Amino acid sequence: MKHKFIATVLSVGMLMISTMTVFAKNTNPVGAVYSMTNVSNGNSVVVFSRDEEGILTNIGSVLTGGKGSGGGFDPLASQNSLVLSHDHRWLLAVNGGSNELSLFRVLPDGLELADKVASGGTFPVSVTVDQNLVYVLNAGPSPNITGFNLSQRGHLTPLSNSTRSLVSTGAFSQIGFDPEGNKLVVTDRAESQIIVYSVSDDGLPAATPVTSASNGKVPFGFIFDERGRLVVVEVGPDAVSTYNILPNDTLQVISGSVVNGQKAACWIAGNERGDIFTTNPGSGTISSYNLMPQNGQVSLLNATDRRGNKPLDLGITSDGRFLYALDPGSGNVDMFRIERDGSLSNLGVVYGQFALFAQGIAVR
Repeated sequence: MKHKFIATVLSVGMLMISTMTVFAKNTNPVGAVYSMTNVSNGNSVVVFSRDEEGILTNIGSVLTGGKGSGGGFDPLASQNSLVLSHDHRWLLAVNGGSNELSLFRVLPDGLELADKVASGGTFPVSVTVDQNLVYVLNAGPSPNITGFNLSQRGHLTPLSNSTRSLVSTGAFSQIGFDPEGNKLVVTDRAESQIIVYSVSDDGLPAATPVTSASNGKVPFGFIFDERGRLVVVEVGPDAVSTYNILPNDTLQVISGSVVNGQKAACWIAGNERGDIFTTNPGSGTISSYNLMPQNGQVSLLNATDRRGNKPLDLGITSDGRFLYALDPGSGNVDMFRIERDGSLSNLGVVYGQFALFAQGIAVR
């Protein structure tokens, strides 16, 4: 779907711009990885350059202009607190401690803070982007989803009448567009529900969403495969389920709760080949799955493919070759090569100086 509303440019006042300019320690970068400190007195994004062999180099950090949540381990309890636009021009970061959303311009040699806006609620934990349309999940008191228009010049403008209230007794972990930009999905781990909003051509979600029971309890992170099927990791059974989203926005189970036998399976990533991975910080492991593109069936390959300390957020390069996991238990980012059979080869770690409350990862 192509969102048809017109971008509006607003003045943002005296916005502090922070820029990082050189890949000083890596002479042949082909990409980058970003992760968020989530520090309460000044959130920032740590930038790692990536070489052709998948090895990362820490090249510094850029302030978001807002505050992280701080706290203990996994304080945001979310997936996609830090996301790249599909064209890799923009990076979006939530500031859970100051109820703000930051937008960075992605440069060949770093990041530039382009804009910062109020998130439209309290305690933003997850964000998603489709072309010029951005939605943020505010998980604090009176939780909601709120939309923004992303202009070509790098300004975020609140989208009128886009806010939709969520059931206040819930605990929400992720918001995400489907590949066509026609649906917005939200996971409610407290009620074990998956919420689907249809999105109109003007970028507005339906006034009333369709709510379906999750196949397994405590749905957390999710992704979509190349055919638009929903792939969800469930903390309750430590499992992965796949679904079709039907025309009436209800969910049809394809594979139901394929368990991995690990603890606290919460985060999920996948590539176009159907290689799927979950991080399980309760057992310090990464599990690997295979998703069949023909029918969306998923099967477990290796419950303990690789080990870490407390791996959380994870992401895969667009070519599907490398996987990276934020590991705040050790303060590192764990690096892996994805082999042709879907298994992982360990490439070591890169030190990020992360505290236990660090969250979010985005990969290009």
